[in-house]
Amino acid sequence: MSPANADQLDRTEREPSEPDDHTLDSVAVVAQILDELAAARQPLGVTQLARQLEHSKARMHRYLTSLRRAGLVEQDAASERYRLGWKLFQLGEAAGQQFDLRRLAEGHLRRLRDFTGLTALLSVPVNGEALVIAAVESERNVCITVKPGNRPAAHCSAQGRVVLAFADEAVQSRQLRRKLAAFTPQSITEPDVVRERLAAIRERLYEDAPNEILTGINTLAAPILRDGDTLVGMIGIVGSIQDIPSPAAAQQVDLVRGCAAALSDLLEGTLYRIRGIQVPREPKTLSPVRATPISTKEDS
Repeated sequence: MSPANADQLDRTEREPSEPDDHTLDSVAVVAQILDELAAARQPLGVTQLARQLEHSKARMHRYLTSLRRAGLVEQDAASERYRLGWKLFQLGEAAGQQFDLRRLAEGHLRRLRDFTGLTALLSVPVNGEALVIAAVESERNVCITVKPGNRPAAHCSAQGRVVLAFADEAVQSRQLRRKLAAFTPQSITEPDVVRERLAAIRERLYEDAPNEILTGINTLAAPILRDGDTLVGMIGIVGSIQDIPSPAAAQQVDLVRGCAAALSDLLEGTLYRIRGIQVPREPKTLSPVRATPISTKEDS
């Protein structure tokens, strides 16, 4: 064998091949399993995971067995249900030192609370749904809030629809194939109508959901993006429909999108800059109820 051929063979053995579709699919399933276990906050069985992620029990069992051997999940001896493993805690501690969305968003959450008088929320996408991870509560004597750990319905919540708007087609289809529950008479439950909203969200970069989860309650949320237009979270406010009217008040939209734009800029998310959305100057006062509603496509 010539030296040139030997060198070529050596490079071939040392250089990893490009991952094929099967490998990428397996990685995606593993990520879904870990996300689901993290969001559940309690051990889950094979059947429940298979149903929620729409995979066969046999396939789910194979993945869980491999993850258990790698130390990424643990199985309860009595119930045979699975939970996140200690190794993930160690990895999470290391990751938290490199990227902590709560820490980055803390000042913006307080800013939203202070200038609107309402509870400010921070959520992250998990398997096509929104998971609330932080809430800075209103300082009013009576306030509306959402506890961390809450997972609002993907199809009829502002945060959930933002997640779907930036999800790939497979995730959108999985969520919209399910029976879309109506929590109130105003809940959007038609898949085609939801898809129309998703297109509007990507264009205007905010969403609200008046009276859809609870009558009299509205949430206004905007996407936090990194590396261009990859969704990493949502920031927004929640309050009564009197405090957050629909169509959304222009000042509120500017403030919520401005905070999301500032966070996205830190993470090299470029979509807000492309759309010309800037961080607004701090308002001296903010009166959500009397603010002029911003025009939307739905009004026309």
